[in-house]
Amino acid sequence: MASIPNLITVFRVFLVPVFIMAVFYGRFKLALVTFLVASVSDALDGFLARKLNQVTRIGIILDPIADKALIDSGYLLFSFYGKVIPVWLTVLVLSRDVLILFGGWLLSVFGKVDKIRPSFLGKATAFLQFITVLAVLISVNWGIIGKRALYTLFVVTAAFTATSAFHYTYRGIRELNGE
Repeated sequence: MASIPNLITVFRVFLVPVFIMAVFYGRFKLALVTFLVASVSDALDGFLARKLNQVTRIGIILDPIADKALIDSGYLLFSFYGKVIPVWLTVLVLSRDVLILFGGWLLSVFGKVDKIRPSFLGKATAFLQFITVLAVLISVNWGIIGKRALYTLFVVTAAFTATSAFHYTYRGIRELNGE
């Protein structure tokens, strides 16, 4: 039987193409609403999974994929299509995600799947990446966030992203070495 949290996660996966199409066609208010609904559903599915004791293996795998699909598509679209997010930040965000995926795969190959856990720094980075896309969506809808404020957010997000990439690499190497 499908759990409620997993159904919410699947719903979030289906919101990703809606978000992509909304941004691509310049329907930024729809993109903002879609992004917010997906973000709230992310918090809801995690809360319900823990509260209802319905944490599943598929949920553990699918949840971060849904998150990254939404966030990464926002970075790609607003970097290459919208020219709002700098390309260097998008490359950094995507590179970190590839590094984490590769590290997770490597840990699973060596039977250390149970050791894959997000760190506080990783969660803070994901939150900042989310806030960055949200700020861009607010900016393209109403222009109330200035270029200097956005650039400052880009730099802070980049610093957290790079730091967490190094942190996860360090943790992964230590785990593989049995430390």
